[in-house]
Amino acid sequence: MPARNAAHGLLGRALSRCRDERATGVLRVQGSPGGAFHLLDGAVVAVESPGAPGVGTLLVRSGRIDADEWNAAHDAAGTGLWPGAPIAAGGRLGTAEFQVLHMMAVQDAVFAVLAGRLDNCAFDPAPPGAPRTVPPPGLGSGVEPEELLVEAGRRLAALAALPRSVSPDRDRVAAVGPPAWADEPLAPVRREILGCANGRRSPRDIAFLIGRGVYTITVEVARMCAEGLVETVPAPPAHPLPPPARAPLPDPFATTPAEPAGPAAPSPPVAFREGAADPDPYPPVPEWEPGDVPVAAPGAEGLPRREPGASGIREALDASRPQSGWKGFLRPRGRSRTDSP
Repeated sequence: MPARNAAHGLLGRALSRCRDERATGVLRVQGSPGGAFHLLDGAVVAVESPGAPGVGTLLVRSGRIDADEWNAAHDAAGTGLWPGAPIAAGGRLGTAEFQVLHMMAVQDAVFAVLAGRLDNCAFDPAPPGAPRTVPPPGLGSGVEPEELLVEAGRRLAALAALPRSVSPDRDRVAAVGPPAWADEPLAPVRREILGCANGRRSPRDIAFLIGRGVYTITVEVARMCAEGLVETVPAPPAHPLPPPARAPLPDPFATTPAEPAGPAAPSPPVAFREGAADPDPYPPVPEWEPGDVPVAAPGAEGLPRREPGASGIREALDASRPQSGWKGFLRPRGRSRTDSP
């Protein structure tokens, strides 16, 4: 409730200032869902909000007119006129009926603005020389802002007093269990709500879908929650962000890669005398001619020759070898054949 009181006070001060200055233009309310108050000499002639269906949605969804007829009326409306004016003037919709429908849309939009989040208000005055805005049929010179704020406060208090309070645009509702209510006598609006409550729609979404006021649908949804026909479901979680990429750990067994070849370091400057020819940075390599390298002729001055026995290995082997020769190695040790036992 403190947030609603703060929003109510902020919007009330902005509208009161516009009323005192008899301002003509658009008071834009920034927030969620936000909205726009169309003012004529400080009085409110229309209110638009993404949180509540407008006159066109209510007429088309209810089947009073089709979308093509509404679009044609929108195109036929001149500057400063409302799309419903040609419809009312043509007898397709009575003036009194259009006035009631327009006031319902205005009060519904003010309720949606105050039921949401309100951040700031900014007034956009009408440019000098612009055509004067014509109020909708049957609305006279507009509605006093204080009347709209009082009605919106009454609706917010009535919604908060219900056993199950529901937010118009933040709560998603779903039908409870099997459709046991299918054979029970239900009001048409409740059947429409049950047919649209799929767990992904809010009361605001259902109001736009079936062409009814958002306040009416929100109150009915709150009562159906208390009776167990529908229930609020948590909002679906946001898609988690992928984990941050981590640099791979260094491989202790990997060899250190060679540094990439960069630009070659500049060579030291070559000193030269003034007047002398520039030195050739690439001097020619002299060609090799046979006979340039002396080759020693074979002989005493050639490669050393190996002499047998020069290493001394033969003498070392002869010294360790027994003198009896190989026959002594095969002779049996111990007694000889001639020895008697």
